[in-house]
Parts: sequence; structure tokens; C-alpha cells
Amino acid sequence: MTTATATTLRATVDPVRLATALGTVCRAISTRTTLPILNNLRLTATAEGLSLTATNLEIGIRKLVPAEMGATGAITVPGRLLSDFVATLPPEPLALTLEDTVLHLECARFDTHIRCLDAADFPHVPQPDGGERLTLPLADLLRAIEQTLSAAATEESRPVLMGLLFEATSAGLRLVATNGHRLATRLLELPEPAGAEIRLIVPARALGELERAFRGEDGNVEVLVAKARNQVFFRCGGAEVASRVIDGQYPNYQQVIPTATTTTVRVPTKVLADTVRSIGLFARASATPVIFDVSAGQLVVSADDREVGDSRAELEATVEGAEVRVAFNAGYVRDSLAAFGEVVELCLDGPLSPTLFRDPSVSGDGGIRQVLMPVRLGGVR
Repeated sequence: MTTATATTLRATVDPVRLATALGTVCRAISTRTTLPILNNLRLTATAEGLSLTATNLEIGIRKLVPAEMGATGAITVPGRLLSDFVATLPPEPLALTLEDTVLHLECARFDTHIRCLDAADFPHVPQPDGGERLTLPLADLLRAIEQTLSAAATEESRPVLMGLLFEATSAGLRLVATNGHRLATRLLELPEPAGAEIRLIVPARALGELERAFRGEDGNVEVLVAKARNQVFFRCGGAEVASRVIDGQYPNYQQVIPTATTTTVRVPTKVLADTVRSIGLFARASATPVIFDVSAGQLVVSADDREVGDSRAELEATVEGAEVRVAFNAGYVRDSLAAFGEVVELCLDGPLSPTLFRDPSVSGDGGIRQVLMPVRLGGVR
């Protein structure tokens, strides 16, 4: 075990801003770790402010908090204890002083001491080592993640599907997610073309932390890929999320995207989403799906559960092509519609073929596309 050395760290910080940052960083602390040091976060006083870092060895989160610095230094502090305590403090200046391995906190009427562990015992946090780098607007990346993330698998039986495929080519950066029953893909334009083709699988959990980690930041986000292609880093302002890359072969998603269409339906997204939300109360996943009946000028949405009851609604729609009846998992439809703007277009090819949900204002394979596998209904061949 490393012998602690006397270190002096002095800083004054706004406890409200510190509590917000701690709440974000502590999300990287595992609740089931066997390594006590991983229950701690690394607190580093630098010339730029207080740097907070936590990791579970799979995901790491770092936040920089502005502070008045007296002396620099580093220590590791029990993460959740510090986070919970600082969140209770009044909005008055919080003074932090480190003496040996005891962190002294003074704020208003509070005089507190927290026993810490030496910073030298904290795991080494990986850093980019000169690999590929992409830069894109933060708002665009967060929106693309929001549009695709729900399509990723949550079952650990297929680890590869628990991540999103990041595919950078001359066309831009494409995000892909699938759980085997649905697929979401979004193509983002890059301000500058990627220096080389990139194809890696980023854990969905890590991507789910970006919105919180980058809250309050704006401008561009840097996506840095380690030269060994085993780590990826997302940086924006004073925040960073680092993650291991999932090892494995992502399925050929292109072959799932329909190329044939016999019926197209255009309908206001909010009207359809509200309708499915109501009708979905009478649908139970694949056991009782939500049914779309498409005919000239209308889309009828219905569900019939023998134990609960039934519901039906008629919507005006722009329809081209043959009449068709197709059924879906109601939850998948709701998630898919949340990704679209004012109008959504459904491209169907019969009751059993995958259905493409797309933005009709975007040509080609750009924008957001969602693909749902239909549910087989009794009597459908």
C-alpha cells in the first residue's frame, strides 16, 4: 500500500456548482466494486480550478469546477459521501483544505473533516495517445444520441448490441443502434472530413452520460479515439467522458434497412405519437401489439386486449400505394416517433417486412431513420 505524503490543498468554491458537478461525476462510481479506491473520486486542485474524476474502469467522467485556488494538490475522497454532504450545504463559499489525508471543509456553520486516500492509489485514467480526432457541434451529437440510444439492446446476452456503432467515413459520422427487433441510424455531417475511416462500438451507458456531463457547456465536442482503438474520449469545455470500446463485430445493419416500398404513409408526428400513447394502454408488447390499418387517406390505429379492453382511432394521412395491415410493439413505436420532427413518413412493404420510419424532408439516407420489425398477427401469412 502506498504511504500517504503530506499535501496542502486550498481552494474556495461555490457549493452549488460543486454539488452539481459531483452529482455528475459520481455516476461513474460502481455500486458493486471490490476495490475500495473506486468508491472514491480524485479531487485535484489545479490553476484552472477543481478537477473531479471518477471511474469504474469501464467509464470515466471528469468535470472542472471554477474555484479560487490557494494551493494545488490532489487527494481521493469518498465520492458519494462528499456529493451527499455538499448538496446539503447553504449557498455560501465553501473552503477546502487538505492536511495529510484529511480534507477539511468549512462552510457557514459547518466544520467538517473527511478521511481520504492517497491520490497515488487512484487508478491511472487513460489519455488519448495521438489517435483519430473528430470535431462536431455538441448540440448535433447530443440530439443524434437521443434519437438512436433507445434502440440499443439492454440484455447482456449480446454485448455488442449494448453499444452504438460509430462509423465515420467521407459521408460523415453515422450512429447506429439495434436490439435485433428495431434499428435506428442517424447520419451527422462533419465540419471537417474524418482523417481516416473509423468504426467502433461505444457502450450505450457511456453515451447516456454525455448530456448530463456536458450540461452548461456549448460549442463543439471533440471525439478522440485511442490509437489502439480500445478507448474513446468525448471532450467539451471543462468536461470529459471516457469509455472503453466494446470488442466485437457489429451486425450488417445495412441489410435490415428496407429498399422496397409498396405503401407510404405521411402523418403529423405528434398526432400519431399521442394516438399511439393512448392506444398503447390497451397493448402489451408482442402479446397485444398496436395495429396500423392503412387505406386511402387514413391510418387507423387500434389495439384489442381480451383482459383489458380495446381502443381505436382514425387519423387523416397522406397515403400512396396498397392497403396494408401491420402490427408493432407499441413501446418501440413511441420511442421511434420521439426522434422525428413535425412529419414522419412510414415506408411499408406488406405486413411482415421491416417498416422504415423516416423524415420526408431529408433526401437519401441522411437524417434519422428508424426500422421496426412487425409483429405477426394471427391469420397473417
